[in-house]
Amino acid sequence: MIAFKVVLLAAVLLAGLGGGAFALRRGAGAAANRSLARGNAFAAGIFLGAGLIHMLPDAADIWRELGWHYPMAFVLATLAFILMLLFEHVLLPEAHHHVVHEPAGRSFEPLLEGGREGFGAYVVLAALSLHSLLAGLALGAEDHFASALVIFLAIMAHKASAGFALGVSLVRSAMRTRRAWALLAVFAVSTPLGILLGALLNVVLDGRPEELLEASFLALAAGTFVYVATFDILRDEFLDPVGRSGKWWLVCLGAGLMGLLALFV
Repeated sequence: MIAFKVVLLAAVLLAGLGGGAFALRRGAGAAANRSLARGNAFAAGIFLGAGLIHMLPDAADIWRELGWHYPMAFVLATLAFILMLLFEHVLLPEAHHHVVHEPAGRSFEPLLEGGREGFGAYVVLAALSLHSLLAGLALGAEDHFASALVIFLAIMAHKASAGFALGVSLVRSAMRTRRAWALLAVFAVSTPLGILLGALLNVVLDGRPEELLEASFLALAAGTFVYVATFDILRDEFLDPVGRSGKWWLVCLGAGLMGLLALFV
């Protein structure tokens, strides 16, 4: 299982770097933005299906096996959702709120605001890296091959497009090249770091503590997956009237694939 997680870690790292590198090297034209919007819609369906069909039920099953009759998995998922909402919509400076929540089809406005070069890019980096870290923790702590694969597929569905979104913000911030690549690297390693931490805790802990850890990370990650799908993607993408029908079908496709996968795992 450790070797399998190392392979997944490398794949996630390359996806994050690849998406951001494409934006930094090629820029963000209209065609790239349209592709990002469609990819985001598909990823939203994957995230919804992974969170609600796979991860949250798995977490609830583990909590029940541990003797908890209180719906702890749903409480933790709700807590994660609320905390993400606080971070991105309450604590986020109003001047940079639109930077994080600009529909992909319109990409990002220039970020040279108030003389603070690229401050919005740092905001985007923090927002994208937070849920990436939590998803990595859930994947690293997961002990079952099939469940780990589901989480991995969900992460991969969004990692490259999230890296691209960050790359766009870095390009339009007129940030120095070396610093832009450094920030992209920070984002790219956020999920692998979570995978390493989750796997390490999984090795150190055993028995009931290990199951509590897995159940907690799964529930928290499920809440962030639902949040990312709804507030981070669907809310923003469907504000843009262009291609709404096509995006809806892509959401259905992503969620449907997760539902189909539940027949086999």
